[in-house]
Amino acid sequence: MGILTTRAVRKTTARHLAGLIVALLALACAGAPRAAALDGAEPPKTEAAGAGASQSPASSAWHKRWWIDKTARLLRGGAGLAPDEPIDALMTMSHADIARRFMADPRFGDTVLDFNLFFLGFKSDTVKVDGVYDRTVFDFPNAVGAAQALVSGGDYLKLFDFEGPYFMAPLRSEPLEDPPQPGDAGLKPPQLRKKAIGELKQVLANVLDDAAGASPKAICREVKGLTGRVEDLKNRLFRAFDDAEIFALVRGEAVTAPLEALGALATRECAAKPLTNAARDRVVEGVRNTLAQFERTFDEMAKFEPAVYRPSSVADFKPFDLTAFPTKQKWLSFGFEQGMALGNSSTNFNRKRSAYVLKRFFCDDLLPIGFEAPLEHVGGAHGSQTSCFACHHKLDPMAGFFRNYGAYFFDYSKSEDVIFDDLAAKDRKKYEAVWQASSKGQRGWNVGYIRSSRWKAQNSYGSSMADLSRIVRSAPEVKRCLMKRLFEYVVAEDQTIDGGYLDHLAKQFEAEAAVNASEAMKNAFVRILQSESFDQPDADPKQCYDVAPGVTRKDGPPCRVAFILQKNCGQCHYPGYEGPDTAGRLDTESWVPAPDGAHRTFRHVDASLLQLSAQESFARVIERLSTYDAKLRMPKGRVMPSHERQELFLWAQEELARTSKREAAP
Repeated sequence: MGILTTRAVRKTTARHLAGLIVALLALACAGAPRAAALDGAEPPKTEAAGAGASQSPASSAWHKRWWIDKTARLLRGGAGLAPDEPIDALMTMSHADIARRFMADPRFGDTVLDFNLFFLGFKSDTVKVDGVYDRTVFDFPNAVGAAQALVSGGDYLKLFDFEGPYFMAPLRSEPLEDPPQPGDAGLKPPQLRKKAIGELKQVLANVLDDAAGASPKAICREVKGLTGRVEDLKNRLFRAFDDAEIFALVRGEAVTAPLEALGALATRECAAKPLTNAARDRVVEGVRNTLAQFERTFDEMAKFEPAVYRPSSVADFKPFDLTAFPTKQKWLSFGFEQGMALGNSSTNFNRKRSAYVLKRFFCDDLLPIGFEAPLEHVGGAHGSQTSCFACHHKLDPMAGFFRNYGAYFFDYSKSEDVIFDDLAAKDRKKYEAVWQASSKGQRGWNVGYIRSSRWKAQNSYGSSMADLSRIVRSAPEVKRCLMKRLFEYVVAEDQTIDGGYLDHLAKQFEAEAAVNASEAMKNAFVRILQSESFDQPDADPKQCYDVAPGVTRKDGPPCRVAFILQKNCGQCHYPGYEGPDTAGRLDTESWVPAPDGAHRTFRHVDASLLQLSAQESFARVIERLSTYDAKLRMPKGRVMPSHERQELFLWAQEELARTSKREAAP
């Protein structure tokens, strides 16, 4: 297992029982437990403690000792307390100080990297095994860059950048699965790489050797023959590399760009009539420049040979010098792993990639419920039907950020065609036209993050990957999503969280991140580690253990939706409401026994002031949440955040199913 973050760590196992008994006896006679005891087991529970009575000194010490070990494992890459840890000193410290002490450990960088991958939806089973990092973790430059920034006090919001550095993994040290080609048998991976790179360079060196005294016609013939073998030369080189390494060479155009440039030069110079020695010299100089470019690229790659590059911490990860590639461009953060998972066919118009961004960065699952209809409806376009538009009004504009990226996120912005993962090709200009804005608007592209299809001022528009990074960095929905994922990572993915408490975490992070994003993220870790949810040895997944500061718990709807209802519905749906409609018949802050006595539901009455059944009440709520009719949709005259509408809708559906199932039971 990797870092222990799931509910499984809360359970006491049989193999720890003996240690628990010994440690309990020791606590009865002495003070704090020794570091060698427990090994992550939860503290013993007593009947009195379960009833809400104060814990005994021994039980309280046990609980803190358990919390310390659990926190150590979380913040230090799975490593719990060691026998030589200063447990007595730790027991006297506050929870916040203990957490910050563990965060000062270099292993905290592994935890941050692991969380970043969790946030991106590509969490590795183990970030590191026996001191060696999983090679796949290098494939997420925004995750690596943000982890490095956090441990060094830099800009943690690099997690939201879609362009930046490239962190090449140590080159492969294990043999490829493919059988070796003739002449390669017995070569170790570094030896095979050296051989393949040497062969490529030698092809050019041979041309330079032949150039002395050769006629212009002979040189032109030799260079044209060389540049006509690009695919063969690539394949000969690529046999020494694995798929992830080939991905980097292809994206960096390490082989194709120099050879194609040389081919274009030869075509231009060799077309002159008559051929001159000056033209020959320019072609030879082109060969020399091509060889020099190959040397720059492969000299840089040599710095990542496992014999010389084996990082021991996140801080040791080093970026590849992108100027060594002929393209010399920023690296797209979507690497080989995401290229495999987020394929782009010729018919899906980047919607899979768009859905990924919305889900992972905005926590938006695109449930097609209750959207605001546009003021001007455009018919005929794909997804313009009302039932489809509920998703497509968000999905398609976000997809536009990827319009130039084809198979494996390769950038085709300078090509005539876009080639997709299904190997189909489309004219790039015609393909891009799907996202072009009408001449009436001021924007050149219908590309951006859409909060409302009706109220355009609420949306964030752009056209490039830099624009997408800007939008994600500034969007409050993303900060809230980050805190939601952090709570899931630290506590448990299935633990219910109060919406008001989550908003509190998000607002605190957003305010602090405006000053220092790394400190803000550390503070967020500390807040959640001090939460009641994290402090529960055996938490109920359906219970909310934390609320925002200053909020008093009260009887009402389940905590999963109580804050959402109070925020969006409580202004009208309460007894005594004197508005022009019947909103007062539904009290969304109440939670009363249903008429059948078997369920609880809202106080929701009909025209005769008779309580509706739970099923009828939930069905009406679902209808009002999901309707496209602005006159009926809840809440009236207000824009409800999509994540809140989705959560309330899902909860109401589950309640309707639960109460209906019970009613149908014999």
